[in-house]
Amino acid sequence: MLLTGCPVTVEQGFFNDCRPPNPTGAARDLVAAAWNGIRADQYRDVHVHLFGNGRSDAGIFSDTEQPGASYILRARRAFFLNAACAGDDEEKVDAGVVSRLASLADTMPVGAKVQLLAFDFTYDEAGKRRDDLTALAVPNEYALKVAKSRPDRFEWAASVHPYRPDAVPALEWAKANGARSVKWLPPAMGIDMASARCKEFYEAMRRLDIPLLAHTGEEKALGGARRHEFANPGHLRHPLEAGVRVIAAHCASLGKTDGVPNFEIFRELMKVKEFEGRLFGDLSAISQANRAEYVPAILRERAWHPRLLNGSDYPLPGVMPITSLKDLVSLDVLDARLIPTLRALREGNSLVFDFVLKRNLRLAGEGFPPSVYETRGFFEHG
Repeated sequence: MLLTGCPVTVEQGFFNDCRPPNPTGAARDLVAAAWNGIRADQYRDVHVHLFGNGRSDAGIFSDTEQPGASYILRARRAFFLNAACAGDDEEKVDAGVVSRLASLADTMPVGAKVQLLAFDFTYDEAGKRRDDLTALAVPNEYALKVAKSRPDRFEWAASVHPYRPDAVPALEWAKANGARSVKWLPPAMGIDMASARCKEFYEAMRRLDIPLLAHTGEEKALGGARRHEFANPGHLRHPLEAGVRVIAAHCASLGKTDGVPNFEIFRELMKVKEFEGRLFGDLSAISQANRAEYVPAILRERAWHPRLLNGSDYPLPGVMPITSLKDLVSLDVLDARLIPTLRALREGNSLVFDFVLKRNLRLAGEGFPPSVYETRGFFEHG
């Protein structure tokens, strides 16, 4: 198992070569075909991570930069920075992450945008910030600043821990400043969605009509609080019953809760009539080696498709050993003839690769509809 909990595959090597992002030849043609039928001005990638080493005074916090960080943490950092092609100058890593991401996004048609995720610190039940239990923190102010630097390509999503004493005012500030959603990773951030501390926050989310983008299923990429019991997708009932629109990241496509696959728990939630119009899933990371087994099921669930939103989970598509195109072929959801072209695309532009790969996933000839990618309206709801 690798750093993100995926089986290791060496079919495309271990490291990203960080080639120029503009596709050429067959890759260019495959990209153009993928955009056919998609209205670029409606396209949003709803799951794109900002990160760095914090040396730019942007307020970024990373456990990999702390004294005594383990070999595993430092190795994880190396893979993520390589995937993001952030460069070798440690003093410019934060800017390098943004610069490379902008160059990848600039190869997409005019109007297409990605949503950059802030990531809050862990807080305990007393409302105290716990740096010692935090794996990653990306301030809302930083995410907003980056989004404003390229409004033609970037939007942003806030991250507000509901245990913060100022949680509701922070949420109101984020909404007023254009945040499209609120990002939580409960196992790493230590968020119990059943906690009474969340009640007021849910009420504010419903009032402001801002959706929650919540990680669901087992968490492997980050450490932090490591409250694995908070990965249960069944906990989404709490914000849903409070009237919050919820996007279940990854469609809960990893791990089990009490012996039951988390994906099956998510499936049962999707059947609840009351949650129609409130519960959605995103496609981020579903093509990774540790989640790909659920791709046929997600394609097969046609009734879900109007409730699915595309996300890349960037920079993970650029972590070479965690995606196996051969596995997707063996699952009968990808044409083997596309492998060389997809690999060439991935070596230069992992962001667009993720989109093009998903556009080419098929089950019995049927793929995901354009609505999965045309998600602008979801975030401009109301």
